[in-house]
Amino acid sequence: MKTIEHVVLAALLHDVGKALERAEILDDYRRDPEYLQGYCRKEGNYYSRLHVLHTLRFCELLAYKYDFLRPTEGQRIQQADQHWINLASRHHVASTPLEKLVSASDHFASAEREKGNYYERRIHQKTYLEPILERVNLDKTTTRTYHRLPLNELSLDKDVIYPKHVNELPEMEEVENEVWLSRESLRVHYERICNAMMGAIEQLPSIFGGKGSGAVRVLITNLLSLFERFLVHVPSATNIKHPDISLFDHMRITAAIAEGLYRHHEAKGTLDRSTQFEDKEVTKWRLVCGDFSGIQAFIYRLTSKGAAKGLRGRSLYIQLLCDAVSEYLLRELELFPTARIYSSGGKFYLLIADCQIDQLHKCVGQVNKWLLREFGSEVFLGIGIALVCGNDFAGGNMGDRWKEANEDLLKDRLRRFRSLIEQDADFFEPLTLNEWGMNCQVCGRDDKDANIREMDGRSACEQCMSLERMGSLLADTEYFFWAWGDDRKTAHTRLDKEWRYSFKELDCDLYLLKSQPRFEDADRLQNSYMERLDNMECFDGNIQGYSCGFRFLGKWDRIKESGGWEFDDFAAKAKGTKRLGVLRMDVDNLGQLFIRGFDFSSVDGKIRQMGSLSRVATMSRQLNLFFSGYLGKLLTDFSRTQIIYAGGDDLFLIGAWDELPRVAREIQTEFKDYCAMNPSFTISGGISMVRGKYPISRAAELAKDAEDSAKHLKRKFDEKDPKKDALCFLNTPLGWEDYEFAEKKMMGTIREIIENTKSRGILWRLQDVIGVVDEYRRLSRKKGLKKEEIDRLVYYQRWRWQLVYNIERMKKRHPECKDKLEDLVRGILVPDAQAGMPVIEWLQLPTRWAELLTRKEGPDGKHKTVHTIR
Repeated sequence: MKTIEHVVLAALLHDVGKALERAEILDDYRRDPEYLQGYCRKEGNYYSRLHVLHTLRFCELLAYKYDFLRPTEGQRIQQADQHWINLASRHHVASTPLEKLVSASDHFASAEREKGNYYERRIHQKTYLEPILERVNLDKTTTRTYHRLPLNELSLDKDVIYPKHVNELPEMEEVENEVWLSRESLRVHYERICNAMMGAIEQLPSIFGGKGSGAVRVLITNLLSLFERFLVHVPSATNIKHPDISLFDHMRITAAIAEGLYRHHEAKGTLDRSTQFEDKEVTKWRLVCGDFSGIQAFIYRLTSKGAAKGLRGRSLYIQLLCDAVSEYLLRELELFPTARIYSSGGKFYLLIADCQIDQLHKCVGQVNKWLLREFGSEVFLGIGIALVCGNDFAGGNMGDRWKEANEDLLKDRLRRFRSLIEQDADFFEPLTLNEWGMNCQVCGRDDKDANIREMDGRSACEQCMSLERMGSLLADTEYFFWAWGDDRKTAHTRLDKEWRYSFKELDCDLYLLKSQPRFEDADRLQNSYMERLDNMECFDGNIQGYSCGFRFLGKWDRIKESGGWEFDDFAAKAKGTKRLGVLRMDVDNLGQLFIRGFDFSSVDGKIRQMGSLSRVATMSRQLNLFFSGYLGKLLTDFSRTQIIYAGGDDLFLIGAWDELPRVAREIQTEFKDYCAMNPSFTISGGISMVRGKYPISRAAELAKDAEDSAKHLKRKFDEKDPKKDALCFLNTPLGWEDYEFAEKKMMGTIREIIENTKSRGILWRLQDVIGVVDEYRRLSRKKGLKKEEIDRLVYYQRWRWQLVYNIERMKKRHPECKDKLEDLVRGILVPDAQAGMPVIEWLQLPTRWAELLTRKEGPDGKHKTVHTIR
């Protein structure tokens, strides 16, 4: 093993003993004075930090499983430097340079913990993880937290991933201000989790050591999946007021910090100067933000035929491209997977050493050179970089570094392909056209390298055909298998009947599989990685050496009624008017939440910046879990809606138009619960309605425009900034607080009146009112009145008595609807009946909604003429 392998593996495992200690397993050494003296800190008459003895025992068991991890004879003694077992288990009594390096990394990673320790006997077995999504706020106010995450291994069950109110957890009590503990020990829960984790270790793949094998990297890849599954709801620290960092996140961030710290001092030749490890002023790391611009245009560039499959394939491709490129950068920079802090939604973050920047830029240049050949100038990998020093881990400055990286990214986007233009004199030379004079009818490419062929009566390039095929296979895919480097040949031989996509320039192939791959016993595939989709039971004990993990992926649900539909099928199956709906939603103010949402109240009552790499990573991971993981289960009951993309903090769905408003409301309600009712976490969305043959690119733009309208909704006359937290449907933005009233009390009532009277007269009367109000607004603006003045005056204009008069006439004509008509008038006119904005502000929405739901259309989608008496 290389020295850096010892360091990173030790940093990843240094605190695994905390979970084992709370479970009271692997506790052999706690009663041995020699081990207590050698590994634990002496404080008065007792030893502290006894979890390191559990870490030691865990490490020894891991070394027993894998020969290449075992120490040589000279490394077995406690005083031996270098060996990972010593580095992992002696970080609290560090004496050698590398032990001190791991210890310093632990200090940097744990510096996020707020001052004000609290202690109670056996507190480590009584503490639940506090959800970071409840703590984050934009108001810089002191907010109490009343939710905790259940102590379970990870799954997609709501009871596991949703925070629970302290009143829902058994035997909880507030022993001090905001310190909630279980009266009973949680040892049984820890024991269940840890025993399951130790059992899963037995199913880890065979890993083969030897020079150049990359065995430690393979092991770390597997351990990350293992720890994410079992330790993601285990608090890292328990004797603090707010235990909001999971053990999984603390351990992986410690490993990322340790690798950068080691590489910095190795490049400086100062690995023997351990006093410099704790330095907080020198910038030793770089936070790297990678983002693919141009992806929206790429995703939606589609023709109608096969568009549903093509759209699914293109959306998936962007996620896979992000992961493939970030993995390529890690491999080229010889970084461990712990250096990847986050990757989702076309964006990734890496933590690297300062000495690796030149190499990073070189690799990014190679990627963009390939992207230019593959997509023309449409897709570009932009990179933003922020300088990071030790103080940034501790002082709450990581939000600022996050902001700097994203600002630097924006600058890089303005210089797209600049380095290639400067280096390549032939950059602007025209491409050679294909010899048949054909162009791709999907994306428009006509160059020789596009490999254009006929497919389903149209010409398409190789890439578009591949992505459409990817989209059609995705619904039945249970596993992704990634083969890198020399493994590509073996995988291609054994999986020759399976479909694959080649990232040729990245030296990578991806296979979409319905079942686990089958290989020969003698095959060696340590450069490969298998992901099981939406299932954490991923370890298969394979003897070929490929790593195993899991991926949450919101995908098309083949089991649903709509499993085999194309866009026009969604329109045909809609109720009322035959239209396809497109729903886009994303989290409001997410950038600000990352930058200034971690300003928490400290023990002295002052608001302080507490943003850290662990908190930022935790929040990103938890948001992605909701969108890419749980959302698919949430939509099970909506048979006419399908996921095109869901991940990171946003989603893109298609469906029958009439089902999408309820889908959007369900997502908003569930997201609110998922974030522990935190008012700082809101979500806005927009719905567009189009015919089934309408270009999907334009439908996506219309949905995005609607989403933007929702995010600019102002509820009050004097509101300076829009509150967002809204849905825009039928060109009308509506706050979520008004949704139930709009759908059930207004639209529902209008619909019942139409059905009971067998007349659409109520629609015309309401449209008259809407027209009068719109005209009054137009004339008032012409007179120079401000919007807030118009909003106040409009509520008392003649439309009120006009509405009452017309409804009274309808009541005489339709006495059977008297109560419904009175409910409708009361809902429009009486302010107490509304939750938020005056109904007249959005009356167009329920009116148009009811009109479209009750419209009669033929199979061709054409409106049938219905004569009604006004």
